[in-house]
Amino acid sequence: MPSPTRVTADPGGRAPAAVEQRMFWVSWLSYFSYYFTRSNFSVAKKPMAKELGFDKADLNLIDLASLTLYCVGQFVHGALGDVLGPRRLVVLGMLASAVVSVVFGLNSILSVFILLWAVNGFVQATGWPGNGKLMASWFDTRTRGERMGVWSTCYQAGGVAAKLLATALLVFGWRAAFLGPALWVIVVAGVFWLVVRDRPSELGYRDPEIAAGLSKDELVRLRRLAWPVVLKNVRVWCLGLTYFCMKLMRYAFIYWLPFYLSEAYHYDAEKAGYVSIAFDAGGIPLVILAGFLADRVFGRRRIATAALWCFALCGALALYRVIGDDGLGWNILGLSLVGGTLFAADSLVSGSASQDLGGPHASALACGLVNGVGSIGGIVQGFVTVYVSDTYGWDALFQLFMVLAFVSALPLLPFLRVRPTVT
Repeated sequence: MPSPTRVTADPGGRAPAAVEQRMFWVSWLSYFSYYFTRSNFSVAKKPMAKELGFDKADLNLIDLASLTLYCVGQFVHGALGDVLGPRRLVVLGMLASAVVSVVFGLNSILSVFILLWAVNGFVQATGWPGNGKLMASWFDTRTRGERMGVWSTCYQAGGVAAKLLATALLVFGWRAAFLGPALWVIVVAGVFWLVVRDRPSELGYRDPEIAAGLSKDELVRLRRLAWPVVLKNVRVWCLGLTYFCMKLMRYAFIYWLPFYLSEAYHYDAEKAGYVSIAFDAGGIPLVILAGFLADRVFGRRRIATAALWCFALCGALALYRVIGDDGLGWNILGLSLVGGTLFAADSLVSGSASQDLGGPHASALACGLVNGVGSIGGIVQGFVTVYVSDTYGWDALFQLFMVLAFVSALPLLPFLRVRPTVT
């Protein structure tokens, strides 16, 4: 089995910066690439519905199947991530998602679409707990907010790149939007397998926040002791409630934004796909800023910082309702601010704040639990989006999201002073 080239360092010391950076960016590339076989469906919805005669309810069934199994997968893979290790979990998940995307693009039957995208949701759920565990194993809590702020740009950049590629491939038909991205995911899975190791000690370096010299049996014992502590921690479930609101809104935008832009502004499929990228792109600078503020300004009070971004999201949604109709440029600006504030809060809640709770032995479990509860919101959003937009109109949906943005901050308020213990 090939191993990454070592950089000379004292045995048992901290891994050299070059090694840490390699793990960081390959992990970033991995989660970035998950979106290539996830976001492609939202871009393909309109032409796919037109060709196959599907309506919004049919498309929502496909989404619902994926989101339901994604939610289940978060709980399952959150536990597996601590047991199997991120390397095996992530590679298996990426390869399975790529295969499903290829078969999906060759299909024309609604029931098969539903089954396939359900499987895709389950294997896509390997990405967050797997990579969350990897990052927690390689980097300690001192600068976790900043590091995860940079790392979390992967799912904004991934959303942008995935939509760009899928939209560009629409010229060859909607099926190409599923076939092309799968090839990229397979390549990245191979890179991940060759480069990544689960923790520094596998390369002879010291594991952060874990005592040196522990045997495998001792690590298993510590993991078993950590799991009940995480499960009983009220803060985990409060973060989950906040993430429920976050994912309800985020997945509504991810799954329905191109469709909304086509219906509300009469953009064609390609224009709607490109404009929708503003939502993801806006998150890139603000997620980095959120991590910086959490660590440098608010003294690692990552939960308090997330609450501030929830309130900022409420304001961004109100602004978009005012400027969205004032032209293409204003629409793009409004979507960028909405995406930026939402992703800023999202990245702190599901990333560094969850990793802090899990610690070195149960970080995958904590990430999986918070994301799993949040993913219930992703399931609910399908019904909410379709019902509210059909019954009351799209503007009413944005008003509902303003309320949800405000409510999402409330479970965080008891923990505004909380910050992780630095070892």
